[in-house]
Amino acid sequence: MRRRLLGLSLLAVLGGYALLIGATALLASQERRDQHRATAASVRQVLLSRRPVPRTLNEISDALARLISPNFLGWVETDQGVPYGAADQIRLFSIPTGVPLTRLPAQGNRSGQVAVLHFGELTYLTSSEQIYLGASTVRLRFLEDITQKIAQQRLLLTVLMVAAGLATLFTGLLLRPVLVRGLAPLHDLGLRMQAISSDTLDTQRVSVAAQPRELAPIAVAFNDLLDRLSASWERQRGFANGVSHELRTPISLIRNYAGRLRRRSHGLSEEDAAQLALIEEEAGRMGKLVTDLLALTRIDANRTLMPFEPFDVAHAIERVAERLRSRCHGRLRISPGATQGSRTFALGDADRFEQCLANLIENAQKYDPSGGPIQLRLDASLDRVVVHVIDAGPGVPDREKTLIFERFGRGRNTGAIPGSGVGLAVVKALMEAMGGSVSVADLPEGGADFQLRLKGAAPLHAA
Repeated sequence: MRRRLLGLSLLAVLGGYALLIGATALLASQERRDQHRATAASVRQVLLSRRPVPRTLNEISDALARLISPNFLGWVETDQGVPYGAADQIRLFSIPTGVPLTRLPAQGNRSGQVAVLHFGELTYLTSSEQIYLGASTVRLRFLEDITQKIAQQRLLLTVLMVAAGLATLFTGLLLRPVLVRGLAPLHDLGLRMQAISSDTLDTQRVSVAAQPRELAPIAVAFNDLLDRLSASWERQRGFANGVSHELRTPISLIRNYAGRLRRRSHGLSEEDAAQLALIEEEAGRMGKLVTDLLALTRIDANRTLMPFEPFDVAHAIERVAERLRSRCHGRLRISPGATQGSRTFALGDADRFEQCLANLIENAQKYDPSGGPIQLRLDASLDRVVVHVIDAGPGVPDREKTLIFERFGRGRNTGAIPGSGVGLAVVKALMEAMGGSVSVADLPEGGADFQLRLKGAAPLHAA
């Protein structure tokens, strides 16, 4: 916005200077014409005031020869437009050699009008005047060399253009800090708006009193919008929390009874047994979705209190691997140094971290239909701990690396795979609540590398 305003301001300044230069050129042209008319009128007045008044063409020509300067030529023109008695005067005038006065355009009866003529690089003004001498009418023709005046005008305009360019540059240098200072309140208002997130909708508002008069209506409207968003967000959280609580019990009952029927009913056909297994599987998936939604609502409501204390990451990886080993059907691989043999501590909550890790392992198992290995790797330094969950699946396109961690966001390769797009959002929310992060990267040989990052920590004395 600053650049746009600066550009428009400089264009306005340049436009003003261009208008000034154009007006100067027009005024100079009009002034030359007025001076030419004034000189012609003076010559005419002198002729009429002479005593005795010249009456013949020879007398008028002789009188004009005494009045004309080297840059201003005057002669008597016959009714046929032929110059009379100008041969002596032409020697004193700067008209180019070989251009006869008979080639000048006829003025006709347009007395007092001034025309511009060009001969090579020379410029002239010409006009005519009618005078009454006794009973006869005589036409006087005038020709003025203005080449030197045109050159002076061009020099003046060049100087003006250079001065306009320098003045525009100086104006731009002055306008930049002025615009920065003038738009600073708008920039500060934008930063305050960006600092407001879903976690602070209930508490943070933009101070209307601290804003300039022009920005106060924007601050009021933004605060009103925050109030409406906060109320809507609270209703959504309450609805999701209530529905999640209400659904957990019936879904658990459906899953348990379906599993009990499948295990006890040995006389069922293969089709009936498959349908019971499907009911149990889908109930389990719905139960996990409800649990994830409940976790998100608790995080949003700041009801998930995580003890920020050091925990053994290697031991947590070992517990998760032991719990999921049978469900992964031998696909789970643990890199050396990622288990209890190397005691690595991070700052966070062990249970929540295990939940995130299990979620990523189940996600890798679901989205890799080829049945490739799922590898767990641990990288640690003094200030950070990174746990890698590496699969051999199709990977994640670059444009979807952020989308898949958003709520209900799913990639293009997941159309035929059942899912809600909530699991990775839960992982992101829990990791950020522990002061960490989650990301995904591509592997050179193919597949995806999901990374859980936490701050490194020293172990507790009792560890």
